[in-house]
Amino acid sequence: MSYRTLDARVWATNCLTDADLIYAFVKDNVLEDEERAIDTMERALRGEALPTDSYPKEAYVKSEYHHYKKLPDIFSAGGLWVVSGRFAEVLRRFELGQTGLYPVKLFHHDRKTPFEGEYFVLAFGETKDTFVPEESSEASRAPFTKKDIWKPSLGRENDGLALSNESLQGVDLWMEKKMRKVFFLSDRLVEALKAEKLTKPLKPYRCRVVSNLH
Repeated sequence: MSYRTLDARVWATNCLTDADLIYAFVKDNVLEDEERAIDTMERALRGEALPTDSYPKEAYVKSEYHHYKKLPDIFSAGGLWVVSGRFAEVLRRFELGQTGLYPVKLFHHDRKTPFEGEYFVLAFGETKDTFVPEESSEASRAPFTKKDIWKPSLGRENDGLALSNESLQGVDLWMEKKMRKVFFLSDRLVEALKAEKLTKPLKPYRCRVVSNLH
């Protein structure tokens, strides 16, 4: 099949695998039902929409040896992704579909001293099936699986991933059904985040948008 590149773009981020964004927290839902909490984490990272009560209301720094003075605007708190109030405010201006922003209170290790500011669980709940592997030079098949699952390059090259023009429709933040450990953002959402100086932890990279030639 032949494709042509359109004058449009979407963006990807590999922040889900960025070790600098992994913070050691223990969540109240883990303390209540660890099995369900782990299931929630795994399903959220596939973009599955889940009930609000699946997510924690509070999270606590896991160890007395972890001293976090300041938290980034997007990070993993014990395996679930959390955004600051500033980040959430930008997201709310866009079409999120079933992706939720659920308030979560973050505390230091003493479980009494809160971190300043508002935080929200970023509960991924939307997927698209628009990834075009044969046009994606930077993607590789995920190992140890027989499914048609791919992973992005660690190189994060601009235009190394290709999505079909259907990616321009619908929600502004999503997972791809055939990709793991990466999520995608519309161009308008990235521009809004840039305007608020919130893209640094995402390190977004541009994806090609292609249309097949019949």
